[in-house]
Amino acid sequence: MNALIENIISTQPKKSTIALFWLGQAGFIIKTASGARIGIDPYLSDYVERSFPEMGFGFKRLMPPPCPAEDLHLDYLLISHEHADHYDADSIKALIDNGNPMILTTPTVAREMQGAGFDLGRVRVLRPRDREQHSEFNVTVVDCDHGELSSDAIGFVLDFGFLSVYYAGDTALTPNRLEIAIKCKPDIAILPINGAFGNLDGEQAATLVGVLQSKYCIPCHFWMFPLHMGNPQQIIDSLPQHAPHCRLCLFQQGEGMIFPMESPEE
Repeated sequence: MNALIENIISTQPKKSTIALFWLGQAGFIIKTASGARIGIDPYLSDYVERSFPEMGFGFKRLMPPPCPAEDLHLDYLLISHEHADHYDADSIKALIDNGNPMILTTPTVAREMQGAGFDLGRVRVLRPRDREQHSEFNVTVVDCDHGELSSDAIGFVLDFGFLSVYYAGDTALTPNRLEIAIKCKPDIAILPINGAFGNLDGEQAATLVGVLQSKYCIPCHFWMFPLHMGNPQQIIDSLPQHAPHCRLCLFQQGEGMIFPMESPEE
């Protein structure tokens, strides 16, 4: 069995905790104490490179997929926008066939899925300020600023009752566009740090974490493609200045962590 899948299966979060796994790029899996699995923007193929052959090595995948899409069973699938490293069109059929997840996404992604022949019966089309209650969590859809690259890109704040997780998606540091997320004061902030294609760099991410007042920061969206860039050392250096009370959680691809974390003195 694939090592990541085995780890997801064997990890059993206790009550009032969640397990969070990084799939690389901007992809995550959240597992709840009841065993529900929430996937966010999993990128598990070579779809980006295949979509842009004219870029040569620019979008060559540098980290191999941590698991086959066919082996990943999800109860929920959240897709923040239509870009190929977030909406993985080469993996979506396998993800649907394997678990028939509830899909929460944007109008543009829903149209692309419909054009590809998928049944939208399990698809929820969401826009900023939408709120939904699900059995495992409440979701607040938050705005982000991905500019003209994606006009209806969104982020998510998942509230589990004991802990809230903000997944920013792809965004620039535009405070008025991030107002909903800032008001939520999420415990965990998952932020891009690549500083390209309109996204936050590491120092901007640290600045945003300070405004969010988050307890944990998880950087993502770096080191997958040569053109995407990203330097984790920026946020390592910047977080103590901008958010001294925030704990940086720097994942390896495929690594999982339990939240809330025990404090260092425990």
